Amino acid sequence: MEYIEIKSNIITGHYCGAIPEKHDPAIEYRIVENCAVNIGDDIRMYTDLQAGTKKPLTQLVEEGLVPVPEGKRLNEAGTGFEDMTEAEKVAAGLIQLKADEKIEGDYIVKKTARELYQEGLLGKEEYNAYIDRQREAAYRQEADPLGMQVMRGEVEKTEWLAKIAEIKQRYPKV
Repeated sequence: MEYIEIKSNIITGHYCGAIPEKHDPAIEYRIVENCAVNIGDDIRMYTDLQAGTKKPLTQLVEEGLVPVPEGKRLNEAGTGFEDMTEAEKVAAGLIQLKADEKIEGDYIVKKTARELYQEGLLGKEEYNAYIDRQREAAYRQEADPLGMQVMRGEVEKTEWLAKIAEIKQRYPKV
């Protein structure tokens, strides 16, 4: 005869032979021929002890037999765990956003200088200094080459001035 020992829903042994006559009342003995379970597993994880068939992972999670690791979630198929997105971690309270951060799609991103200014986290002078730096970079990349072309007579001055006006409009000061 083949049997397993179960104590507090945990499989503690797998034996062949007769069940002991004197036994601990806290231990359950279950006769199972050709048993394919693992010692140390919770008996409630199995649908068939002989075949060793375990319940689907989604069911094990629902029943509280398998905990979902922190920062993970069940995959769509319900067969394993995958990382949560940053947005899901924020929603679950695992991550706290800093004052200069926001959620965009599934990711945490830095707020723009304009957003920080609108929320009062950036002063007017700081914001305008940031805009000056943005304009300066745009002038170097976009307007300065046109200025050189104006000096050589290759482009009309109005085109260069229009580019400067467009950059100022793209990066408005407050």
